Amino acid sequence: MSEAFSDTYAEARRRFLDLVAERGAQLESVPHPTERGADGEELAIDVATFGDPEAAKSFLVVSGTHGQEGFLGSALQLELLRELEIPDGVNIVALHALNPWGFSHHSRTDEDNIDLNRNFLDHEDPFPRNELYRELFPTLCPEGWTEETSDWSGVLDEMVRAHGPQQMITALSGGQAVEPTGITYVGDRPAWSHTVVAELLPHVLANAEKIAFIEWHTGIGEWGELAHICSLPAGSPGHERVVDWLGESARTSFSSSARMSEGHTPSYTGFFSAWLPSTAPWAEWAGLLIEVGTYDNLTVLNTVRIDRWLKYATGQTYTSREEMLDLMMEGLNPASPAWRAAAMKNGIDAQMRMLEGLTQW
Repeated sequence: MSEAFSDTYAEARRRFLDLVAERGAQLESVPHPTERGADGEELAIDVATFGDPEAAKSFLVVSGTHGQEGFLGSALQLELLRELEIPDGVNIVALHALNPWGFSHHSRTDEDNIDLNRNFLDHEDPFPRNELYRELFPTLCPEGWTEETSDWSGVLDEMVRAHGPQQMITALSGGQAVEPTGITYVGDRPAWSHTVVAELLPHVLANAEKIAFIEWHTGIGEWGELAHICSLPAGSPGHERVVDWLGESARTSFSSSARMSEGHTPSYTGFFSAWLPSTAPWAEWAGLLIEVGTYDNLTVLNTVRIDRWLKYATGQTYTSREEMLDLMMEGLNPASPAWRAAAMKNGIDAQMRMLEGLTQW
């Protein structure tokens, strides 16, 4: 199953489009109007419907919200759809590369440094102030990458003592409008990807009455294991269906993996999966974001810091930019065959459970 991994966005997209053609899926592609890929290739959001487009039940699978994490998400889409016999009354909608620029350029964010998973909010409303982020920014995003600045665990410990773990982790990860060159930047407008899916998905899902979904990410959780983040209201029918289909661990796996913040999780703003049901408000929804764990929380957070450093910083480093890029990619897309096998096994199992649940719903 690890053979489903691609080495580049261009390869992943070609393999996805080949599968669409082989299976006769219905395809909607929106090329990026201004940007090109790392090798000059076309960038696009591709949405394919496998099975009957008129089906009343749709299973939506999303890859590449955060660019580097698209390698696993794309592989899981390919592995799911290669030979699957799609049940009657159901279709599978694969949204390939929500952030194609980040996927191709090995970046968490898009071409404007917008974190797409913080951008799906009402940009007409004032964004909540994040003054703690402003205070933290010089340490979080240093100009130089030295042994001293790369190890900032002491700063995090002091933040927890001064502000508590909940406020600390929300300031770090919840989203911010303070610094456009910082991490988790929400943007000052809907990103290009946001505008594309806001127009495309209501059309693609027009016939759906019941929708299940998984949005794939990597980083948080135990090595190769799943951590579940369900944005549907706790106790709602959609939330309870997710737990029924995936098991009780879906309630607690994310918080239990948040060791850096003592089990506290961020108060996120602008989550794609929280916004997603608004694209088909006539339908019933059940779904979630799933992380596939790689390394410990601090190591993964440092990969996000490195990603930002490679874009904007010009200071000295104690290692080469190439080594930093490799370190960043390893944190979110490990090369280990054991990790890839576990990630694929657990990811396919979750996809099949969700599909079975939707079919019986």
